[in-house]
Amino acid sequence: MKRFIFVIPIMVLVFSIATWMLNKDFSMIDTQTRTLIATGASVFSGIISFFLMRSDIEHITEVHLKRQNAKRKK
Repeated sequence: MKRFIFVIPIMVLVFSIATWMLNKDFSMIDTQTRTLIATGASVFSGIISFFLMRSDIEHITEVHLKRQNAKRKK
């Protein structure tokens, strides 16, 4: 579940950038097709980040929790 904290924002970012680039450079393509391409890019990047960030995310969340606990103790 911790992985989705990073995967979802990556997917949203990729979708928005892909939509912007497709609208800017390929406006002659149908809107439905551009949306399908952007959605595919978003899902693909989400899958890649889900598997490649497996160990990094656990380490990042552990460090983040330690920092939060240290701030609360002050």
